[in-house]
Amino acid sequence: VAKSGWFTCFVKNIYIREKGGQSAKADGRHQVTQKVIVDLYQMNSGKGVIIDSGTTDTYLHKSVAGPFDDVWRKVTGVAYSNIPLRMSKKDLLLLPTVLVQLTAYEDSPDPSTGGHNFDSVIGLAADLDPTSPQDVLLAIPAMHYMEYSPSKGTYTPRIYFTESQGGVIGANAMQGHNVLFDWENKRIGFAESSCEYQKDASQSADNGAVNSDCQLGAPSLTVSCSDSADLSGCNNNKNSNKAMKGVEVWTRIVQSPGLYHGLTCEQVSAAENEANGGGKMDVQCDGRGICREVRDCVITCANAVALGSAGDEPAPGNNAGSCGGGTWSACDYTCSQTRINSVLMNDGKCHEEKALEFTRPCHVQACGRSDPCRVPFVVHAILKLRGAVASRWN
Repeated sequence: VAKSGWFTCFVKNIYIREKGGQSAKADGRHQVTQKVIVDLYQMNSGKGVIIDSGTTDTYLHKSVAGPFDDVWRKVTGVAYSNIPLRMSKKDLLLLPTVLVQLTAYEDSPDPSTGGHNFDSVIGLAADLDPTSPQDVLLAIPAMHYMEYSPSKGTYTPRIYFTESQGGVIGANAMQGHNVLFDWENKRIGFAESSCEYQKDASQSADNGAVNSDCQLGAPSLTVSCSDSADLSGCNNNKNSNKAMKGVEVWTRIVQSPGLYHGLTCEQVSAAENEANGGGKMDVQCDGRGICREVRDCVITCANAVALGSAGDEPAPGNNAGSCGGGTWSACDYTCSQTRINSVLMNDGKCHEEKALEFTRPCHVQACGRSDPCRVPFVVHAILKLRGAVASRWN
């Protein structure tokens, strides 16, 4: 960094990676990374490129605008601009991820990489720049550089190319990272973070980190095949064997939303369905902490009548905890969580009681990672209370 005044860094390269991704490490080979050819002298001129958490957005040298737009057009098919856009969250996640390569503090390999195994450390340039594999690679996904306006329903790109000298890497580029401002040693450290805080690190095998894959609770039947099928043709015993088409809808709460580089809730549900030999299924996770699994089904008139009556009454000895219901889901990306209640019925299945489904706002877990208007910093506060009796406090 500079000897005084600013936390500066030297930007060596800028890349644009196709099809998004939240981490510096690509999700797969389908995410092709292309280099932006820039003038290093102009980009790092003046005071240089500073790291400033007090600046909301990111501002780079104006000379980068043309080359950046050239690569952006190749990847997206449209020009880059700071004009507000309307898009779905699915399309947002498919926008390119911007990668910024920062010159390393030391040229010698960090012992934590195991010598020269740079690929094992997320956040290093590694094979992307074989001449400087130890450099820092800062990932800025669309979830961070696209600012959402709830009142207008639009997303605005917040990477600007306006500086006549140097630039500013602002708070939107720092999201999703632990950033160490090491003033004593004149350096800055970056490490990708889930922004989760877990008090008891011994509860997990990875020292407190959240499971990378989504975790789902047990399924509860919300709509049965007999409820969804058209039974208008089952008015007499002659049609008892007539087969009727319908759908079953099963509801599962999201116990843990997982992380960006893990399996999504939809992927976990589909994988479990395949492992259990299930047939065709559609999964819908709405961001409120629940997922609905929809399966086609076929039922005869006789079975529809029998199962319909069996599902109307709770099983003998049933209690509120028989189906694991009554607990809140994890806080999902819409900053809300849901609680469902299920009852074990005579048909041997857990049925969701729709009237007892509740949703409430929340502000942790996936909420802080997914809302572009929120900066997921963990704030620790220490309070001293004079005259308090410690034994009276939990």
